[in-house]
Amino acid sequence: MFPDLDAVDPRFVFEGERARYVAFPLGGIGSGGFSLSGSGRLIDWAIANRPGLGQFNGYSHFAIKAERDGALIDARVLNGPFDGIAAGATGMRPQFDGPGHGTNRQMLAGLPHFANTRFVGRFPTADIVFNDPHFPADIRLTALSPFIPHNDRDSSMPVAMLAFEIANTSDGPIDVTLAGSLGNYRCGNGAHDFADGVLKLASRDTDLPAHARGDLAIASDAIDVQHLDYWYRGQWFDDISVFWREFAGAGRLPRRHYEGPRSTRNMYYYPEHGTLAARLTVPAGGRRTLRFAIAWHYPCGEIYWYGREKPDGETPPGDKPTWRNYYATQWQDSVAVVRDALARWDELAGATIAFRDALFGSSLPAPFLDAASATLALLRTPTVLRLENGTLWGWEGQHALSGSCEGSCTHVWNYQQALPWLFPTLERGLREAEWRYNQRPDGGLTFRQKLPLGSGFDVIGPAADGHFGAIIKTFREWKLSGDTEWMRRWWPNVRRALEYAWSADNPDRWDPQRTGILHGRQHHTLDMELFGPNAWLSGMYVAALAAAAEMARALGDGTFAADCERLSRDGAAYISTSLFNGCYFVQQIDLHDRGVLTPFDNGRIAGVLSESVDGAYWSAEHGELKYQLANGCLTDQVLGQWHADLVGLGALLDDAAVASALRAVFARNFRSSLSEHVNPARVYGLEDEGGLLLCTWPERESQPMVPAPYAEEVWTGLEYAAASHMLMRDLVDEALTVVTTARARYNGTRRNPYSEIECGAYYVRSLSAWALVNAWAGLDADLRDQSLSFRPHASTGWLLWSAGKAWGRLILGSDARLEVLYGEIALRRVRLNGKSHTLPTPRRFL
Repeated sequence: MFPDLDAVDPRFVFEGERARYVAFPLGGIGSGGFSLSGSGRLIDWAIANRPGLGQFNGYSHFAIKAERDGALIDARVLNGPFDGIAAGATGMRPQFDGPGHGTNRQMLAGLPHFANTRFVGRFPTADIVFNDPHFPADIRLTALSPFIPHNDRDSSMPVAMLAFEIANTSDGPIDVTLAGSLGNYRCGNGAHDFADGVLKLASRDTDLPAHARGDLAIASDAIDVQHLDYWYRGQWFDDISVFWREFAGAGRLPRRHYEGPRSTRNMYYYPEHGTLAARLTVPAGGRRTLRFAIAWHYPCGEIYWYGREKPDGETPPGDKPTWRNYYATQWQDSVAVVRDALARWDELAGATIAFRDALFGSSLPAPFLDAASATLALLRTPTVLRLENGTLWGWEGQHALSGSCEGSCTHVWNYQQALPWLFPTLERGLREAEWRYNQRPDGGLTFRQKLPLGSGFDVIGPAADGHFGAIIKTFREWKLSGDTEWMRRWWPNVRRALEYAWSADNPDRWDPQRTGILHGRQHHTLDMELFGPNAWLSGMYVAALAAAAEMARALGDGTFAADCERLSRDGAAYISTSLFNGCYFVQQIDLHDRGVLTPFDNGRIAGVLSESVDGAYWSAEHGELKYQLANGCLTDQVLGQWHADLVGLGALLDDAAVASALRAVFARNFRSSLSEHVNPARVYGLEDEGGLLLCTWPERESQPMVPAPYAEEVWTGLEYAAASHMLMRDLVDEALTVVTTARARYNGTRRNPYSEIECGAYYVRSLSAWALVNAWAGLDADLRDQSLSFRPHASTGWLLWSAGKAWGRLILGSDARLEVLYGEIALRRVRLNGKSHTLPTPRRFL
């Protein structure tokens, strides 16, 4: 019935058990939103500035009915088969939660729904096909929110755009009514108003704090629109019961509007509801489309986690500060959003679908495409916020009702590679906030950013990987923008950050002798500290030195450039020789030397286990240092070279040794099955699933008795980073195996394909997957000299590219051609497989 969907690769099609855990986010970047389940339910409502995993907005749903000659043929909720927990689940009145109370009624399992659904997910769009033998039409829902690379304003719209294509399968015309019903989010005393085709839901309460104020709206561009401003105000199940009787009969919806406040409270604490419906006639064998837009507008968010690290506990609820959302500076309210979305539907949806088609029509292998596209979905969730001035701020991920690990954590956000290429303005904003608000007077860069911005520094000092990653990424943002003045503005911060590594005021004593190697205490993304030289963190230092040398040279600071270049060269040589065991890179440490800890018992917080460094890191029982790597084969061991390769700094470490290390990571750390793997930590892969372990040791006896935390786990963020690095070194089969295995864990049967987990859902480290797109294309962009370079792994088809202020396709074949599909970019030359195609004058492709 919808033949274009039949041609979609099966890995993007979810039916039956594979659709059980699908939750496809809708919303703008930093605007929150809700998700579309694999069966068409509207779930995970998070429109008021905090996560809402597993949360519903009352009975929010779409329903459809068909009539002929004034008689009802059939009426159904636009949901597929029930896919929840039949015995009982959370979300009802608190004392009726859990097993023994039946299905969550907000899933509407007790109303007629469709027997079959087919979910097709190609981020940034999702399609669901509904059919049922009782209903005289098949329905295709295409759902999206604007996601247009290099257009961060429209991509931040707090809106879901839903197009329903109705295909009449009967032998006569049918009159179809399609109704969207919304709960007034968290509001049991609503002020609902319909005007000019838009139903707006707000609150009658006038004493709400700023963070609780907001509204949402639903609208359609249909010619015949009906509205039921309020569902019946009753107790028990009266509201949904009366609504279904009113909807599931022949004829139009009744008009119901309450002028006054609600006098009784719904005993299940559900919000008030309203419905907007569109009606049209579909001829026999014909098709018609109805469009709906749902928008929300909660301008202020409460910093609900404010003060939780203070010794005296949380500050009183009324004293918590707030932030204002960027989208509130662009649209006055939810009505303005839905009107804008409907007025510019073809423009917004067209550009979003064009990006989807350019990505999914490319020659990128399906496993890489799956990972790169699906992980982008987290940008639509409360993992990220956009502050009033447009600055992006992020969690690491999400707990059910709160963010997980605040502050755009540098050592986690280091891995994400989507924003610098797709939304570089947002990435530059991250750098600016990092340098402005995270850097202490001594030059150290704290790795968690506090809100409100400028309200102080996080209690834990710099993480080595995050600290040096900020320097590398500043170089990258300069290169991808070509804006030397921007780089010049932040150069003093960059220089102070490097000098911090050598400073006598650095309590971690990273490199006081200026050797190019980190010798001291090094905090990192495994949440503890390494001591002594190791390729992983010193590699990040070496790459940061190389990046700083280029920046210093461009600004005329030749002496500092030469110093950085020498240190980078010396450090790289040390790593390539002294830390390479002939197969892979290791940590240089004597686990039995307790004296390693002595210089660092200086009062600085030591970790989660002890205020004393010695107490946290020495095991008296085993006579051994804890939380180290020693001769372990770490998946991240050449992370610094990965960053260097991504930003075009060249081969800093010995090329043969890096290739050997990547082969060793695959040979030693990859498991095709985890059924026999011992993992005492967090379990993100299990049983017949496979994955790439964080670290392994050559023999069981060589593993530290208490190794670095998480060593036995599998993290997709590391898997994609390692796989993209393997691609860059022509280890294609290994890269495909790693990514295919990782994504198999997210095929819908056990986990949501659009929410990769680590310390929380929608975990930002997984955005390392975008590196797979660039690695397959061999893309390097240098807007300083207005050039794009490609060394593609494919020889035919096309590749998606995105850089500067544009995205498009590189079409391969006998006559390669570069196309710009959106935005603009000024180019002087394009290089393909090392051959330069020089343009006579700078050209701007539009």
